[in-house]
Amino acid sequence: MQSSPNKNSDELRILGLISFVSILVGCSIAVFDARMWLYDDETYTNAITYTMGAFTLQGMAYFIYKMLAQDSMDQKALLSNMQRSMSRQMQAQQMRFAQAQMEMEIKKQEVTFAKQMEDLEKDPEVQQYLGLMGLDAEQQTPQHKAEEKESLHLGRKRNTDGTYAKGE
Repeated sequence: MQSSPNKNSDELRILGLISFVSILVGCSIAVFDARMWLYDDETYTNAITYTMGAFTLQGMAYFIYKMLAQDSMDQKALLSNMQRSMSRQMQAQQMRFAQAQMEMEIKKQEVTFAKQMEDLEKDPEVQQYLGLMGLDAEQQTPQHKAEEKESLHLGRKRNTDGTYAKGE
């Protein structure tokens, strides 16, 4: 389906063609009525003569149109295609530039993060803090067995399933 601007331009071309043909028919009727060119008493001869004349005029008008207007339209189409291609190339170049910029930013952040990690590993205060936090888990885990103590009885006794015993 055609878009609206193309449809409107096609309609304008058709209306222009109809108007042009109407003007040529009107001119040929005027020439015939004024008996200015090849007038004959026979209708058939006049019809053939004016048909050939109209065809010749339309052919010449089409040739002039092609010679003048079509060349201009082809140039406009070529220019439009070149502009479209240039804008596509520009967009592609901008996308490549943005992608390269993002990659550089990511690399920069990676380098910054690696430097911060090195600084943290070298800092004695950080090492002391990590030691206090227990990040050295193997050294700080108890090696002895835990003592098992009985729980305190604070009133009622419980059954093994966790419910309270009745009547005591």
